[in-house]
Amino acid sequence: MAARYARPVVGLPTGKTPVGLYDELARLASRGQADVRTWRPFAIDEYVGMRNHPCSNRSFFSRHWNPIPGAATVEQFDPEAADLEAEAGAFAGRLAQAGGLDIALLGIGLSGHLAFNEPGSARDSPARVVTLHSKSRASAAACWGDDTPTRALTLGLAELLAAPSVLLLANGAEKSRVVARALRGPISEDCPAAFLQQHPNVTVILDEAAATA
Repeated sequence: MAARYARPVVGLPTGKTPVGLYDELARLASRGQADVRTWRPFAIDEYVGMRNHPCSNRSFFSRHWNPIPGAATVEQFDPEAADLEAEAGAFAGRLAQAGGLDIALLGIGLSGHLAFNEPGSARDSPARVVTLHSKSRASAAACWGDDTPTRALTLGLAELLAAPSVLLLANGAEKSRVVARALRGPISEDCPAAFLQQHPNVTVILDEAAATA
């Protein structure tokens, strides 16, 4: 086990929530107080749209992950692939070849999604193309505007929850109800994040506002 974690495979989220984490990693790495050089980063999802659109997850990592000293290039979905389902399968294959995720860093969407596993996602759902929930599209519209995608590529709950360790991050009062639903509500496909209750090793980090419900 120690040899495996010498080069951990880490699933990385995007959005407003993890920006502070990436900024802190950059600060610590620049001071020699953190070392991400051995990390093997995999994106956990991507919007279906232009690969280099400024609102794509690929562009997000260029802004917030690539500046971290020593950070390896994030393995990412190709949202312009001719066969998107094949791309999802190939991406899952690359992750499997790497040994699967050791740590899944996750945010939670207002719809209760993890990555882009929207309501209705089964516990054993694989990497695939999904249709975005209206709440997910509304959140994305703040950046994408009229070009907001209707679909996305995502790792499935199967790949995410197979990680031995999960770190869930959430901040802001708007996330408080869905966080409470995920952590204390019934376990069902209506709120995919509730499947975290069945995982043996989940760490949850909330700000005060997200912990109010």
